[in-house]
Amino acid sequence: PTPLAPVGVFLTPEGANPVLVEDLGSMIAGFIKAEGLRYQILPSLDPIDFQNEEIALVVALPPFPDLTALTESAPETKFLAIEFDGLSISDNLSLLGSGGAEYDIQGFVAGYIAAMITPDWRVGALSVEDDPNALAALNGFRTGVKYYCGLCNPKYAPVGPNYLYPKYFVFPVGATDSEISYYIDYMVDRVVNTYYIIPGVGTPQIYRKLIGYEKYIIGSGIDYRDEYQDFWVASLEYDLVSSLEEFWPRFLESETGLEELPPLLITDVNPDLLSEGKLNLVGRILEELQAGYIKTSYD
Repeated sequence: PTPLAPVGVFLTPEGANPVLVEDLGSMIAGFIKAEGLRYQILPSLDPIDFQNEEIALVVALPPFPDLTALTESAPETKFLAIEFDGLSISDNLSLLGSGGAEYDIQGFVAGYIAAMITPDWRVGALSVEDDPNALAALNGFRTGVKYYCGLCNPKYAPVGPNYLYPKYFVFPVGATDSEISYYIDYMVDRVVNTYYIIPGVGTPQIYRKLIGYEKYIIGSGIDYRDEYQDFWVASLEYDLVSSLEEFWPRFLESETGLEELPPLLITDVNPDLLSEGKLNLVGRILEELQAGYIKTSYD
């Protein structure tokens, strides 16, 4: 009998981002089959699975628990982790879009855009506690706003200690719907007119409530819906599809782990809110940020 070919696995655990699964699934399947491997999409893997089957490649999405331990249990298998945080490359583990994907830069760009398009600089952000990526994005946002408008003092009423910008609110982990509504009302009462929704924070409830108040939104591409378009300024997202296409041959050929961050894209742009000229200016600022000419924090 002809022996079965080794296996390439797309590891999509429970809780994996469905948009990523859909966007990357067919590409990964094609890559794996092109190597002459059998393709499997699985929700989990255990060390014993590598004893029962010859698994040559694993492409994993978060939130798979303790991927490092799994890679150590299968040193002959090449692993590619996409959008994981807190991992380090090793001899058989490569990373794409890891380490928070430069949320500080994303936050800075969001702050710069928000200040640019909002009269009297009345801008703010919604974040969440106990998340280092959310903290990095929030710090970047505050810096980006200040980079554009300096003191950001409103010229017209209402003014005073309660009307200094940028504002932000950090949701407690596990906040209820009623608590979230209260926090948004708090921001609206302080005349915040443009909001940056930090990645991982946005929910349909938040977006619909802000749109009900006719507030403008800068958010993640995975959160965008057509129903938001009138008040959606732009999406900030990372081009994982193009990055994976470019990264894959190097991943296969490398004898040790590689790491790469995909480029930040500004998509779903509403030209009535963010004109082509302003978008070009933001693009130049983004180039300087990525080159390290502009810092994303005051520290």
